[in-house]
Amino acid sequence: MAPLMILSGGGARRRFRALVAVVAVTAVGTTAAVLRSDAGPGGRTRHGSVASPAAGPTSSSAGSGFAGESAVSGVAAPSGATSSAAGPESAPATPRTTTTGAGGTAPAPAPAAGKLTPATRPAGAAAAVGQGPDEAPGWRLLPKAPIGGRVGQDAVWTGREMVIWGGESALGADPLADGAAFDPASRTWRKLPAAPIAPRFLATMVWTGREVIVFGGTSGEGDLLVDGAAWDPASNAWRRLPASPAGPRDGAVVAWAGDRLVVWGGATVEPAASEMRADGAAYVPGTDRWVPVAAAPIPARTGAESVWTGRRLVISGGYHDGDDGDRSDGAALDPVSGVWSPIASRPAPGSCGSDVPCDGRWTGTLALFPASGLRYDPVGDRWSTLAPYPSAARSLADQPAVWTGQRLLAWGTPNDVEVADGASTGAGSAGEESDSGSGGDGPPPPAGAGMYDPVADRWQAVAAGPLSGRVFHTAVWTGQEMLVWGGTAGDAGLADGASYRF
Repeated sequence: MAPLMILSGGGARRRFRALVAVVAVTAVGTTAAVLRSDAGPGGRTRHGSVASPAAGPTSSSAGSGFAGESAVSGVAAPSGATSSAAGPESAPATPRTTTTGAGGTAPAPAPAAGKLTPATRPAGAAAAVGQGPDEAPGWRLLPKAPIGGRVGQDAVWTGREMVIWGGESALGADPLADGAAFDPASRTWRKLPAAPIAPRFLATMVWTGREVIVFGGTSGEGDLLVDGAAWDPASNAWRRLPASPAGPRDGAVVAWAGDRLVVWGGATVEPAASEMRADGAAYVPGTDRWVPVAAAPIPARTGAESVWTGRRLVISGGYHDGDDGDRSDGAALDPVSGVWSPIASRPAPGSCGSDVPCDGRWTGTLALFPASGLRYDPVGDRWSTLAPYPSAARSLADQPAVWTGQRLLAWGTPNDVEVADGASTGAGSAGEESDSGSGGDGPPPPAGAGMYDPVADRWQAVAAGPLSGRVFHTAVWTGQEMLVWGGTAGDAGLADGASYRF
């Protein structure tokens, strides 16, 4: 799932350009540059993520848990956390990631303070489907794509192909309305036909199990778009979606929830008077209709974090106009019944936007919010803190990340590196071409990679690979490897990518 950055006028593009200098993230798997307006309707700057504690996991709990919450990956609850017993339950597949792990891994000894240990393959990972002896672990450059470099695009995994669409060829350039799909099995690209919607960047893309939905995004004039289209990979054809009846929403949650795309909360934008809302609408592809989403039992807000657990859409934090600070409360929506349930308050308030991603990653038992330093157990209705990244000066916690079935895998430019305008992005590997499209003369910012193990509650280092450092790139997990593509190291969009197996 990928949230929208919603700004009227030229503000979206100005903010998008400014954020390159502070290293923001995508989402994902998926996804994609994750951006929101950095100011509420009153001009308040939305602020930062929860500081990662130095100590081990702590938690707060309240309310009732969700008995029977899906557990599909075998990742154990964090040490010290309690949860109620729950029977197995089949959950719909979530977009952007495909889980492959069959069981949890035993916690490894913690590294010395401030140190990262080399990444090791989790137990069972060597048996990943399709990974033969000729497909060794490590990085490999992708073949050249049939589309130009871009920034502000989104990407999604369909179970067979990584689909990329939209974005801008460079920061400030006219938005794009083209895309391409990459099949890692054959290592071939195909170009998508022209979409029946206007060009845009920062759209939301999800996989329904049959179609790729592109919704919303920002126009070349910086206005929020509330229409969309769906692409069927089998027929290679597009169809238009009806416009959202909720209208433009600044800082809304936009998330796939099993069989529908939910748009919730946020603030209305011009020409109507701005007003924060606690309701929304959901698009159901099966009926090609929008249905109302009832008001949640929490105050209206913008910049809330969210994650789909396979049964409920969990929403937490955010900013309510008039409050002195961010929110710590939240609620969970059953999208089929339309019923909301309050959840425990998080250990510390927080909101997303600017350089803080808005969508979490679901492990099968835990919701991970690495940029906020938090994780949530919906069965026990219990929050706990993530172990901090060992090097506070080079954290990857807010970089594009994918869930591999056993680890959270992140790659990008660590947030201590300032990206200079016009930096070059040279990357290379024997046998295949790297098409950076940077056009700059300066050295590229360095990239970094790391994995977080929720069982051991620790991060470990991963080889950064052949690509130059960048921001606003996309990353998806195929069930066997992570695919990284595009982004920018200055102004121009990049057209290269790489795959990583471990």
